[in-house]
Amino acid sequence: MLENLQGKQVGNHAALMCIKEANPRLRKTELGQANDSMISVGRITPDRVGELAIPKTVAKSEWIVVGVLAVFSVFTLVYPVARAFYHLQIDYNEGWNVYHAQTAMHHLPLYYPKYGWTTVNYPMLSFYIVGYFSRLLGNHDYLLAGRVLSLVSLLLCCILVCLIVKTLTNNWTAAIFGASFCLALFCAKASFYVGADDPQMLGQPFLLAGLLLYLLGPPRTVLLGLIAFLFVLGGNIKHNLLAIPISVAVDLLLISRGKAVRFLLFSAIFLGLSIVFSVLVGGPFFTSKMLTPRVYSLYRAVRQFVWHYGLLQLPLVIAFIWSVWNLQNARFRAISLYFFVSLILGLVFSGGHGVAINAFFDNFLAISIIVGVCLDYGWRHIVERRWRFAVPVLLYSSVFFVFGQSGSVNLPLHFSQLRESERRFEAEVSFLAAQPGPAICESMLRCYYAGKPFLYDPFNSSSLVRFGKLDSKDIVDQIAQKRYGAIQTELPVSDFPRPNDRFPDDVLNAITRSYTASWRDQDCIIYVPRPEGVPRKSLTTAIQ
Repeated sequence: MLENLQGKQVGNHAALMCIKEANPRLRKTELGQANDSMISVGRITPDRVGELAIPKTVAKSEWIVVGVLAVFSVFTLVYPVARAFYHLQIDYNEGWNVYHAQTAMHHLPLYYPKYGWTTVNYPMLSFYIVGYFSRLLGNHDYLLAGRVLSLVSLLLCCILVCLIVKTLTNNWTAAIFGASFCLALFCAKASFYVGADDPQMLGQPFLLAGLLLYLLGPPRTVLLGLIAFLFVLGGNIKHNLLAIPISVAVDLLLISRGKAVRFLLFSAIFLGLSIVFSVLVGGPFFTSKMLTPRVYSLYRAVRQFVWHYGLLQLPLVIAFIWSVWNLQNARFRAISLYFFVSLILGLVFSGGHGVAINAFFDNFLAISIIVGVCLDYGWRHIVERRWRFAVPVLLYSSVFFVFGQSGSVNLPLHFSQLRESERRFEAEVSFLAAQPGPAICESMLRCYYAGKPFLYDPFNSSSLVRFGKLDSKDIVDQIAQKRYGAIQTELPVSDFPRPNDRFPDDVLNAITRSYTASWRDQDCIIYVPRPEGVPRKSLTTAIQ
């Protein structure tokens, strides 16, 4: 035992000499810290010598640079946070989510019948979370509850990115930089999802938490069960969050087939239980609803990728090179896999009509983790202090370009536009509410606040009509009989492309024949039944 201890001490001394030779400017206190680290683990491996060869201390100037970037990231959050409390529509899906949260809170079936005009093709957990959280807020405002949860979820994602980078690098400065990059990236590039009532951001923290637990390891059986549970829980909020579970499964398979089998078994059990629960609570057609067909275009997938990554080429290329370089590195392999899997799935999913930049959210999170790790790597290998401050600025530069392109810097102008948009939205809702009977709304949030029942989901209904699952003749007949007191669209009916994602052609033709525009502003047209014997008129602007 004494010989082993002496051997370890000799090894530590040799490692310290390597460290000192690699960087002669190391102070004695830093050498002492390295020695303490080696004593605590009993030995030092060659890669640990490389880590300790460059001091982990961060100069004040470097902290200041990262701090300034963090403050800028918080600044990008100001507008989305303020916008969340305005009475207007941020995202098209907000009204859809609000209606289904209301349905869930009234304990009505979400997945029945198999095909209907208000199809629910998302898991139900997000609707219940939003519904009960609105009760916690004490106002039963499902929209506000969903928006607040979205904001909190983004902040949780940033915190988890920070913790993942810290786990991988043992560097708090790099971890804070990764979190700051993540926050600014989402606020600048995906601003319409930040603070919007949409379930994807709500589901992401559960997946990231599972990834963090996996990286903390070692992945024992109980831990694998907890990770699988978190993955399935997040999947019950948004069912296409697959990048992290696939990455962990592949990494486990490379480490141990036995552990991979246990992880997959846990996942199958939890998934099966969640499906049974969803069928019992939500309705018998849960599975078929989750598999609702969607129009797909490969050209659209490529166009979406080019558009969304146009100004993000630098972090994308850096993350790609880093991921290729570290695919054989057991320490970073799960993150490399996460980058590649999320990028591929984002490309695949973005070809579906109705899918937007949220298809690449997982890839944005993976890039945020990688740039944090790259900052730590750069600092460890750049000895000259005067150049080290440039590394975070370079990694962050694309966010500046994206934010500048979005025009979000002019906050007074944006707040003025928000107030004007809220005024118009409330006037439109008041006009809809004044029309007798039910209504069809392209902007479902307007119909919700007008107190109209949810009878028609424009996007999903049009998709099901195109696949032959529904017959639009039913809606055409109802429009011809003028059963709706109002029909709201975002464009004049004559300006809709044929075909489109919101209304079948025969439905648009029926509106033209039987309804006339009674209200028009820049993003809202409201049609009312044409009186008998009155000829078709051109659009007129309502006096507000």
